[in-house]
Amino acid sequence: MELPIPNKLRKLWDIWDLRVCIQISLFLQVFLLLFAPFRQTSRRTFVITSIWSAYLMADWVAAVAIGLITKSQTDHSVDPHSENQDIFAFWASFLLIHLGGPDSITSFSIEDNELWLRHLFSLILQVLAVAYSFFLTLPENKLQLPTALVFFLGIIKFSERTAALFFASLDRFGWTVLPEPNPGPDYRDAVATYASMGLMDQVAAVEPMAAKFGNTVVKSKFLIDDEKVFSDTCDEIKFLQVAYSFFETFKGLIVGFLLSSKDRESSRNTFLNLKPAQAFKLVEYELNFMYELLHTKVVMMHCKLGCVLKITSFCVLIGALTSFSFCLLNDPEFSNINIYFTYSLLVVAIFLDIVSSYNLIFSKWTLIFLKDGWIDHIPKRILKYLSKERWSWSISQYNIVRYCLDERPKWLYKAFRYLHLKGVLETMKILRYSSSETVTKDFETFIYDELKIKSKTASSLSDAIEVCSQRGEWALLRSSSSYVKLKWSIGEFQYAESLLLWHLATELCYSTIKEGDRNERQVCKLLSDYMFYLLVAKPAMLAPVLGNWQVVFQDTCAEAMRFFNEFSISDQSQACQVLISVETKFRATTVKGNRSKSVLFDACVLAHQLQNLKEERWNVMKLVWAELFCYAAINCRPIVHAQQPSRGGEFLTFTWLLMNHFGLGTQFYEQEQQAGKKSMLFM
Repeated sequence: MELPIPNKLRKLWDIWDLRVCIQISLFLQVFLLLFAPFRQTSRRTFVITSIWSAYLMADWVAAVAIGLITKSQTDHSVDPHSENQDIFAFWASFLLIHLGGPDSITSFSIEDNELWLRHLFSLILQVLAVAYSFFLTLPENKLQLPTALVFFLGIIKFSERTAALFFASLDRFGWTVLPEPNPGPDYRDAVATYASMGLMDQVAAVEPMAAKFGNTVVKSKFLIDDEKVFSDTCDEIKFLQVAYSFFETFKGLIVGFLLSSKDRESSRNTFLNLKPAQAFKLVEYELNFMYELLHTKVVMMHCKLGCVLKITSFCVLIGALTSFSFCLLNDPEFSNINIYFTYSLLVVAIFLDIVSSYNLIFSKWTLIFLKDGWIDHIPKRILKYLSKERWSWSISQYNIVRYCLDERPKWLYKAFRYLHLKGVLETMKILRYSSSETVTKDFETFIYDELKIKSKTASSLSDAIEVCSQRGEWALLRSSSSYVKLKWSIGEFQYAESLLLWHLATELCYSTIKEGDRNERQVCKLLSDYMFYLLVAKPAMLAPVLGNWQVVFQDTCAEAMRFFNEFSISDQSQACQVLISVETKFRATTVKGNRSKSVLFDACVLAHQLQNLKEERWNVMKLVWAELFCYAAINCRPIVHAQQPSRGGEFLTFTWLLMNHFGLGTQFYEQEQQAGKKSMLFM
């Protein structure tokens, strides 16, 4: 049964469907070029969703428009203006440029890069479809030259995007990290040298060199003068170049590569001598480089071939515009609406190419490779633009008390549970009720100082692994008075259970105790709510959450909601006041056994113990949360961290990269000293 669509409306759509699709495709190209970079700096759901929708629609609309064109050329009843078939072939060639996409976005997620082979197959099919459309208009086509030019440019643009996806795929990205092949000295020459040396001579030759090597202090190849790094233009660019050097060395972390102990010590020495703001600025630059390599055409644009193609594309567009104008002068039979429509495509394409060229010239990548003689001529305004913040500098906040109280109305949740759609409602609830807080300088300094202390403790790789395995015990040991009382809250629980326990206890203390250092209270609150947000919204970032954490979480929420309903509590502050007032002489497992995994009243026990610490409580809580936070950061899979820069960034990812720079990661290997001694014989 067909829908009763009026004939006039159907005919109108048959005439305008192609033009509407092309206009939408053109709008999406402009939107993506201008707004795609905002996903680095914005964590707003509306912004990310809009970019995601435009990214998906851009390919679909362009492919549909090509299909409509080929259909109209084989069935003249679709469009009554058969004389416009030549211009339709021109539009089809133009849509190949749109399928190539803007330079500012090639993929929305890392998973999209793995589909480069599918894009290559799509490239072949779409090029054949457009070529067929062009072929149908030959030899009478009056727009042969501009169509051929745009067709050639479309192939270039689509190929650039496919190549960018290929180079950003994890397998290929990993190969770019590998050093140049080094076969070493010629084996036959080495054998001759070895045979000509006596055993005693060999030992005598090796020992002085080994002794000299062993006493050599590893100097940082990245070391910069932190006193002058922000003093002028030259130093700022050098700072950017240092960040790029770090990125080139550490980008192998993404694909699980091991880094040498030499790189570890070099980076560690540098970061131990930096200020907190400088360290985070370096990490910010590195994550920006990572984002652009994985999700834009930067790998294609910043090479000799890319520059040639960029100049070629601009010249081809100018040539297409000029030749199209001459074709109209010689044979002006096309309708005015199609002429104006085509001019708009050409003019907007030239505008987009100019904007892309501007972004290419005035980018961080250009400054990296500038020679010193050119640096002094860079205007400060451009430098300020390039050094602006590239992420949101905010962290999301949510807490379990609010999470339980937000489950209103109850009938709606019951209905969604019945339909097995509770997860959808949970996601909507988190998006609606979670908030965000700005990362303050005090908070930034605190994290940096804690990592610095850990780094100084971890002089070797084995020490670093031991330090990274701590999830609260070391923090309690730093305060001898609290270790014996509080060690049960860490040692008797798995990571996620301990995190929930400390989160609840922190919320109870923060809501009911106003005494103490304001900054310490705020740090505890920020870390606690941030970690809970990650637990419920992005559990993949908390790789240590193993075992029955989901059972523990749902049992804790169920007990909390039952408690709140019993006392008719709907206010968060009131809920904390009532909970903390419960007398807790016994642990929950003592009176309940194993019938429930809830840690609600264990958290009350912990909150009471923290209250008894008095002036020391906030410092202990702050140190424990720092360890819980760092433990999650370093144990999260690197590929999950690599996904975050395209989603507004996560402070946990900044901390992960900063920990690796401090030598606290686990992706390092110790060089074998004996192999190093032997290799010195043939240097």
